[in-house]
Amino acid sequence: MKPLALVLLVLVGSMILTSMPSQIYADPQLNSLLRIANQAKDNIKIRLSQLATIPNEIAKLYKQGSAETDALAQSVAQEDVSSSRQHFLSAMRLFKDTSDKLSREIQSPEDQLPSPPPDLLPIKNAIARIEKAAETLKAVATQNNVNIDFTEFDKLMQTARQNLEARNFDEVYKTLEIAKQFILKNIKIVKSAPKTPANEVSNTPPQSADETTNATPRPDSMLEKIRMKIQTLEEQLNSLSEKASGNDVAAQLLKRAFSLVEKAKDQLDKSPEKAMRTLNEVDKIVRMIQRIAQ
Repeated sequence: MKPLALVLLVLVGSMILTSMPSQIYADPQLNSLLRIANQAKDNIKIRLSQLATIPNEIAKLYKQGSAETDALAQSVAQEDVSSSRQHFLSAMRLFKDTSDKLSREIQSPEDQLPSPPPDLLPIKNAIARIEKAAETLKAVATQNNVNIDFTEFDKLMQTARQNLEARNFDEVYKTLEIAKQFILKNIKIVKSAPKTPANEVSNTPPQSADETTNATPRPDSMLEKIRMKIQTLEEQLNSLSEKASGNDVAAQLLKRAFSLVEKAKDQLDKSPEKAMRTLNEVDKIVRMIQRIAQ
């Protein structure tokens, strides 16, 4: 129960008690007070269960409010109007104090820290995929006699792993994004470089244009596009994992999206067209999750 709702509940209870003459009380009215107190007690109990540790002061207030609620139940059973009124007001005051302190506790800086993703596997997979993409880029660059300095990239991946170990997930995502841009910018350099066969023996006869093309394979642009799309979508889904926490609908959509991404990977070699259609479906789910998680 939100603090404001609890305050309103106390005010309503107070108005009931102060505006009605005591002689018109009947069992249903006393039972209503007991239900209100029990409802406040149950809602406070739910909020307490969401805390990792319960401060002693809050626990003490809740215990006192529960005791007043038990006393109210006894008074109601005995149809003691005066005692019921006293125990009801005492219980509600105690529950209001408990609610106020709970609100301050929940809003403390420690509780505002972002929660870690429930599963580190997606982040580890993202790191592995970027490293695999870098290995592919190195091979293609070597085939085309293009010199690329991967020193900065290696440092980025080392930093990403260190932040992952320290559970600094935001920094991991930022570092991976920089590493991804490094690969994308250098792919353009490799593609724009003149294509010459590497390691050609001096006495090898001149090759035709077609033979040269076959000797120096170029990366398949469609497959490369799909791979990069898979990587981008996975990074988006990883970022949405935190926002979807606590939202059952978003969590189900997120699970479905990850499943479709894996399906697209399986389809990639056999049918790139099917893989792209699957990824387009993931795109739609990502937009749905973004709207829900706002």
